[in-house]
Amino acid sequence: MADGRAPALPAVGAAGWYDISLPLTGATAAVPGDPPFRRRLFLRHETDGCEAGAWRLSAHAGTHLDFPAHFFPNGKRAGDYPAAAFVLPALVVDCGQAWTLGPEVLSGLETVPGEAVLFRTRNSTQRLFAGPEFPETFAAANPALALELVRRKAGLVGIDGLSIEPLADPLYPVHNILLGAGLPILEGLVLAAVPPGRHTLSCLPLAVPEAEASPVRAILFPACLPGGRAA
Repeated sequence: MADGRAPALPAVGAAGWYDISLPLTGATAAVPGDPPFRRRLFLRHETDGCEAGAWRLSAHAGTHLDFPAHFFPNGKRAGDYPAAAFVLPALVVDCGQAWTLGPEVLSGLETVPGEAVLFRTRNSTQRLFAGPEFPETFAAANPALALELVRRKAGLVGIDGLSIEPLADPLYPVHNILLGAGLPILEGLVLAAVPPGRHTLSCLPLAVPEAEASPVRAILFPACLPGGRAA
C-alpha cells in the first residue's frame, strides 16, 4: 500500500471465510475414555491483579489432527511436517443424510491429488457433536471410502465428527488405511454453513514436535486462482 501499511486480511466471517472449529469448553464432547477439556485459573484478577489459566485436555480434543504416529509407532508426528503442509486446497463434499460414507459420496466428483477432502454430513446439520455427550450414532467413513481416498492421492481427509469411523470396531480400519498411507486425518469439523466445493483450508497444529495428534483452529477461506484472484 502507498502509506506502507500491510493490507488487512479478511476477518473470519467475511464472505467466503468460515471458522470450522468446535469451541473448547467444559461442555465439549470428548471421545469416550479421553479426558474432557477443563480450564482452571491459577491467577485471578481480584486476588492477583491478572488472570492466567491452565488447561487439561486430550491431544484429540475438539477439532484436531491425527498424525500417522497415532497408530504407527514410527509414523510421522506433528514436528515432522512443515507448517505449509496444513494450508492447502480443500474440496468440501456434501454427503446428505447418509450414516455410512462409502466411495459413492465421491461419485461424479473430480478430486485433485494433494488436496484436502472434507466431508460435510448430518453430524454438522444435526449438531451431533455440539456436546456434551458423545453421540451413540454418527455419520462416518467406511474402509472402502478410505481406500478410494488413498487411490485418489488425497493430501488430507477431514470430517465433521470427532471420529472418522465408528468406535465399535477395535481394529480401526479407516484410521489404519489413511494414516498408513501417510494421510493426516482432521476430525471434529463444523461444516453446516459451508457450501460444497473448493476452498482453501488452514488447520495448523500446535508446535508440539512429539505429538501424535493436536487440536487446531481450522478455517476455510476462498480458493485462489493463479494471480491471486478468488475462485
